[in-house]
Formats: sequence, structure tokens, C-alpha cells
Amino acid sequence: MADGMIDWRTLIGHSEAVQGDEPTDTAFERFRGHKQEYMAVLDGQRPEGVCARREIGMLLGGRYGYALFARKPARAHMAPTSLSVSVDMTVDAVLRAVFSREAAEFYDDVILVDSEGLFLGLIHVHTLVRLQTSLLEAHVEQLQAQRREIANKNEQMEMDLALAREMQLTLLPRQFPAFPPGAKAEDSTLRFAHHYLPSTAVSGDLFHVFPLGEHRAGVFICDVMGHGVRSALITAMMRVLVQEACTHVSSPGEVLARVNRGLIEIIPTETGVMFVTAAYAIFDAERRSVSYASAGHPAPLHLMRGKGTVGLLDQPRCDFNPALGIFPQVTFGNYERSLEAGDIILFYTDGLFEVDGADGTLLSVEGLAEFTRALAAEPLPVLVDGIVAAVRSYAARGFDDDVCLLAAEIPAR
Repeated sequence: MADGMIDWRTLIGHSEAVQGDEPTDTAFERFRGHKQEYMAVLDGQRPEGVCARREIGMLLGGRYGYALFARKPARAHMAPTSLSVSVDMTVDAVLRAVFSREAAEFYDDVILVDSEGLFLGLIHVHTLVRLQTSLLEAHVEQLQAQRREIANKNEQMEMDLALAREMQLTLLPRQFPAFPPGAKAEDSTLRFAHHYLPSTAVSGDLFHVFPLGEHRAGVFICDVMGHGVRSALITAMMRVLVQEACTHVSSPGEVLARVNRGLIEIIPTETGVMFVTAAYAIFDAERRSVSYASAGHPAPLHLMRGKGTVGLLDQPRCDFNPALGIFPQVTFGNYERSLEAGDIILFYTDGLFEVDGADGTLLSVEGLAEFTRALAAEPLPVLVDGIVAAVRSYAARGFDDDVCLLAAEIPAR
């Protein structure tokens, strides 16, 4: 790869396509003839967009669907948006375009065109994820070599780490979704706030919040073993794995199980032990409930403002819910809790409570709950920042680990 360029043709996964004016049932039959999840929709040799196996199948498989839609042109049932990249684009430009897409189209295949805009094929997103990971790993190797060189290389190293931090921050939500979609932030039936504090230039902590419907939200948080770039690389993989899992399974336990299998397939055993604690929850504002599953992650706090109490969203001690990346065939339990108006669930990583006070006493989850109780009357963003500030004041040596705190609220009306 020279000057940030790559021969994108070598990454083409397939070239399945349908003409935009061909009937939708033709697209359906094409999907039956191969195993790809997406096809390009073309106007001659120029791409118009992509269509998805799942959507076409649901469209024609519904009641009266075949009669209503089978003869409509395929272009009428394309995905709402699609991403096309050119063979002339740099690696940085392509990866930024791919990983800045919204959650709904994140896993769609990417269209590749030549310099004239003519269709060449489709690239799978997981291929681009592997490319990004290999580039980051190569980058890490370069940094390690530079550390052994003379001191004047340090400035370049710091610049490279800053770039890695910027790339990692693009994996975090830029803004939280509103429920129902289009609602003003103050009118949303689910509200979120967070505090994210890496202990080094890059972090092993990751969180993600994404809509699952008009009144339902998925919340994911994880903590990769260790610190630094190696852990940050795994967080990039985790974001993709959880996004992919949510398109195939629905319950929190099934999502974690699928992510676990994907992580074990990606991380070779010869690299040594690497595990990830994680939790995944689904909030339903209409039912006022949360269903959740955990993989060795600290139990979330449940702040019940109406009662003025703080408890744990814990699981039966007899249940076996280990960290991800260890046991390939493990299953994870699903648990559900009813919520009241004003209730807040706080997800966090262990860096927030594994701190020592001036007398050497560990803060612990119980201490974190006390800080939360003292700030219970504060608005959600003030509550989150206040908890982190209280822990920082308690910690004699500050934070030694990455810190992530994510709060979800069923607001009182």
C-alpha cells in the first residue's frame, strides 16, 4: 500500500446485481440462486443502490406481498441509503465513510466503482473491518519499533497515537437517539448520558446505544482486558460484532453468545489469553422494562428515584455468565426488571470503583452506590458527571484504569 492507496478490486466479495427496471421477483429469484445478503441495483453499468435479501423476502412473503410488489421494479425496493466508493479513493477516506454510517446501514455491503463510475462489485463490511484491524496492527508494530529508536521519534509516535484515539472515538455514539424517532431530546421517552475517560491515549472500554424500534433501545458496554492499543483494537472488533449480532438474534443472551463466538473466531489462540467483560440490555420505554444479559461484567446500578434507593441489577449467583472470549459454546441468561418513571440504570466499567482512598480502602460497588444515592435528585447529565467527580475526589492516586459510565433513564413526566 503506497500513499494511502490500495487496489480495492482485490477486496471484492461478489458482483451479484440486478437491473433497476427488472421486476422485484427477479431480484428475489437471484437471491435464491446465491448466498449473498445484498445485491447491487444497476442502471446499465452504473449502480443506483443496493437491495437486501431480508427486505425483499419479507416484502414478497407478506400477505398479498407477491401480488402487490412482485412486478414492481427492483429500484423501488432498494435500501434507503447506500455507500459507493471508487478505486481512486484512499484507505483513510473509504474507512471513514464506512465507519461513519448510521447503525441501520452499518452492515450493508459497499459498492465499488471504477474511475468512470461503472460497477465493479460489492465489498463485505467484515472485509473492511479486517483491513482496518490489520492496518492498526501494522501501526502498533511500527510504534513499537519507534520506541526502540532515538528520542526524536517520540513526537511522531504521539501524533500517531492521537490519530488512533480519534479513530477510536468515531466508534462511540456522536449523539444519543431519541424515542420515538424525531422527538426532541427533552421529550424522549428514553434518555442517556455518559462519561468516557481513557487512562491512556486509547481505551479498552466501549459503549454503544442504538434504536431497536420506536420505543426500544439497545445498550452495550464492554471492557477489554488490559490497556493500550491492543485493547483498543479489540474494541473496534466488538463494535462490529455486536452490530452484526443484533441483525441476527434478538434476546440479550443470544446477542452476547453470538458476539462471544465471533470474538473467539477472530482472536487466534497463539496471541495469548484475551477476554472481554460485557453487558447488553434492551430498554422498552412503552413497557417500562429492561431485559439484560451479562458476560462477567459488573452489575449495573438501579437508581429508583421515587423510593430514594439504589440497588443492583444483578443475576442469580448460581448462573454461569463468564467473560467473552474464553468458552466458545457458552450460553448467557436473560433477565428482566420492571422500571418506574424516573428510574435510572447505570452501566460502568471496573475502573470507576476499583480505586483506593487516602487510607487505602477500596471504594467498591457499595461506595459507588452511596455516591449515586447522594446525587439522586440531580438531572441525568449532572448525576453522571457528579458521580465521576465524587470518585475522582475519593481516589488518592486518581484513576489507574479506563473509566466508562453510561446512564439510561425512564424520565418522569
